[in-house]
Amino acid sequence: MKICMAAPFDIQNKMSWSGTPLSLYLALNSMNENEVTTLNLSDYHTPLNTKLNLLSHCDIKSSVKNRTPVSKLGPSVMNPLNSKLIHKLCNKKDYDAVIEFGGYQPADSLPPYYVYTDSSHDMALSYYNQYGYLPFGSENYSVDSVKRAADHVRKIYQNASGVLCMSQWLADCMINVTGVDPKKVHTVYAGANWHGVELPENIQSKSINGKKEIHLVLTGVSFEGKGVDLAIEANKLLNINSEKKFYLHICGIKTEFEHDENVINHGFVNKSQLIEILGACDLFVLPSRFDCFGISFVEAMTFGLPCIGRKICAMPEIIDEGTNGELITKDDPTELAELISKICFNDELYASYSKSAIEKAKKFTWSNVSQNIMNIIR
Repeated sequence: MKICMAAPFDIQNKMSWSGTPLSLYLALNSMNENEVTTLNLSDYHTPLNTKLNLLSHCDIKSSVKNRTPVSKLGPSVMNPLNSKLIHKLCNKKDYDAVIEFGGYQPADSLPPYYVYTDSSHDMALSYYNQYGYLPFGSENYSVDSVKRAADHVRKIYQNASGVLCMSQWLADCMINVTGVDPKKVHTVYAGANWHGVELPENIQSKSINGKKEIHLVLTGVSFEGKGVDLAIEANKLLNINSEKKFYLHICGIKTEFEHDENVINHGFVNKSQLIEILGACDLFVLPSRFDCFGISFVEAMTFGLPCIGRKICAMPEIIDEGTNGELITKDDPTELAELISKICFNDELYASYSKSAIEKAKKFTWSNVSQNIMNIIR
């Protein structure tokens, strides 16, 4: 089957979207039946067509106020241009299907097209309606601009041959808010991205039996969005009058932040370093205030780390509460500390969670994702 994967970035670059498109490309291309090509739409962005695209959807009032061109489409500012490019570059090609990242306007001349995504503007607006602020990642846009973007792309999802969702949480939003035919919405999930490294063989479940030091680990790039502040405060509470010593390892935060001697800030780490840290730690803690999916949970579970997340977004789909981890319900470091204690002061419970974490991680593989997608396209 001939498949074109299209995106406004280099799909074969492991740094694009944390390597997720590359993982899917490699998995699909490894199937003998497939011939997969990639299309980087940004290669066809020129100063002229980019400027014309912005001017054709210019918000005059906002542009005058800000003294710079402002698009009516907000986060989807490049959507019209990328739609034209994908029509031009895929038209008259003998592809059996197009899988694209971004959501571009279909045309009758295009092959069947599928959108693979972890979020949508409607999902961001639903989050805003529930919590009173846009989710992290959209916070630099106005609510009005996100609404305009949502209105612009809604028909794109509705007219797609299929919408491939990273989570059931997003799938439900596509059906109930965006109005996509349920028959077109598919939850295919995602996997961990381990490009350029080899995982240790025969990873075993962990034990904390007799341990006097417990090492917690958190990975993420957004200090507030990932709830790093909560994890730091919870770690302080755990070290007050405790018979165990708790250390918190933080990976991925590039900016400096205040912390005590029990917090180790590793900054940005590569995959080899991450494997070493996950292998040495005992519990993964990520109380995100928003998380489209949560690949970092899958990475941690691969190494047998029980996980603590939050009971929102897609996190409950990865963390089975009471089986491979726990979920906090509010912005309360005391609640987080209590859940960490629940797991780390019970050797038998910890061992059970660790074993279950390894088994759950096996569900989220790119091999499974690609097989699901091919079944849908067929």
